[in-house]
Amino acid sequence: MITAVASSIIAAVAALSVDLGTVALEARRLQGVADLAALTAATDLVRAKEGAEATAQANGRVDTVEVELGVYRPRRELDRSERFSPSDHEQASAAKVTLTSTAPLYFGRALGLKPVAVTRRAIASRVASEPRAAFSIGSRVARLEGGVANALLSGLAGGQIGLDVMDYEALADADVSLFRWMDALKTELGLEAAGYDEVLATEVEAGRALSVLETLLGDDRAGRAVGRIADATRGRSLTIGDLVAGELMETPGLGLELSALDLASTVLEIGNGDRQLMLDLGARAGLADLDIDLAIGERPNGSPWLAVTGDGQPVIRTAQARLRLRARTAQSLAGLAQVTLPVVVELAASEARLAEIDCQADRVTLEARPGLARAWVGDVDDDALSDFKRPLAPSQTTLVSVAGLVRVKARADVEMANQGFQPLTFSEADIAAERIRTASTREAGSSLVSTLLGRLDIEVQALGLGLGLGGLAGAATALLTPLGPVLDGVLNPLLDTLGLKLGQADLRLHGLECPSTGGPGVELVG
Repeated sequence: MITAVASSIIAAVAALSVDLGTVALEARRLQGVADLAALTAATDLVRAKEGAEATAQANGRVDTVEVELGVYRPRRELDRSERFSPSDHEQASAAKVTLTSTAPLYFGRALGLKPVAVTRRAIASRVASEPRAAFSIGSRVARLEGGVANALLSGLAGGQIGLDVMDYEALADADVSLFRWMDALKTELGLEAAGYDEVLATEVEAGRALSVLETLLGDDRAGRAVGRIADATRGRSLTIGDLVAGELMETPGLGLELSALDLASTVLEIGNGDRQLMLDLGARAGLADLDIDLAIGERPNGSPWLAVTGDGQPVIRTAQARLRLRARTAQSLAGLAQVTLPVVVELAASEARLAEIDCQADRVTLEARPGLARAWVGDVDDDALSDFKRPLAPSQTTLVSVAGLVRVKARADVEMANQGFQPLTFSEADIAAERIRTASTREAGSSLVSTLLGRLDIEVQALGLGLGLGGLAGAATALLTPLGPVLDGVLNPLLDTLGLKLGQADLRLHGLECPSTGGPGVELVG
């Protein structure tokens, strides 16, 4: 009896499995037919309905064929169901095909069950129906100083990095494909079947992302340098989409070759969780000691570093930054004491956006707005330095205090005005060479500290009575003025490595994609 009952159950399960397998097989067959029909429809949008029906009927039994024309926007901020929007024929660049058929039931009929209706859909889009360009902001790898770069990247990574200038030059000269790097990340993270939008939404440890970059570069100087940076990275993570935004689909026109130094430093910058770094840069000419506190603000509105787009969105921005330099002179002021000079610098985010694409001339115009730069000689505490929601208001500083009897105080303030958006045009040659173009304020920013020290307002107090000692003020000015170029020589390479510049915005156009004269290609997108 048990055997008979068990055999009946087994036979029923086997029959159900056969019918379920039949439904699954029909669904898989119908999806393949839908894919083919969508590709045919998108190839010729004028006769999309006829092409889809002919393809569907030629590839097996199909009950109904529905075709809808529209526009497909592969933007990761949109849900998959929202990326296709219907439109009229003139604006359409994609076709959505929906097919239905019935899957027969072989054993279910004995139970009175009806055939199962199966529906499958596919979306195909015309590739490069609109021109696109890829560009980044804040790339400045021409000037490198090993000690400054090591101090900065060590602070961002959370561990000590010891590279020399040749290592940094190798990183600056090594190019890596963004698509190859993201494909390698897919494998590393077990996302081989994922699209680029899913990779952009993935959070990954910065050290792991850099290890993938090391593998791509191979066992040469640049690869070994990235490996040492990856080994030093501790407790940092980032979402890949914080680096890149836009319609990211791999196409020949947008190879997106990036400098390994740009990519590595930006990964560390965005992955840095502390946002405030203490850099000990050691003694310099005329200085007994020099320390720098660097606070890095969030990129406004989650703005990425690199964009792929066909219009003025998104606007990409550099990070805000604040620096506090504490310099102590090697010489004493009038034999009394060494001078301690605090300099505070604030850099607002620089911005860039796509203004125009001229495919006939292979020319792209970007618009850039350099960030406002302001510097003070004055004191500011740690909390105020890292609180980007409050404006900085440094107080008057004491340069020298001798037993409370003599105090030398000073203040200074210099500001670079923001000029608004400036057009920067990239020719075909500029695009091929990925040449950097710079938008600048009218005031040169390379000598900011020198300009600041030239505006020092020095006050000398004796016995707390405010008695002026003009000779001491003149001696302080004479002692500090030569230090301006020294401090500028430290500040500029530091900002270069961070991808920032005083009163300047650097833009690089990585690629231009225009519609092919032979007609656009077509690819499945959903």
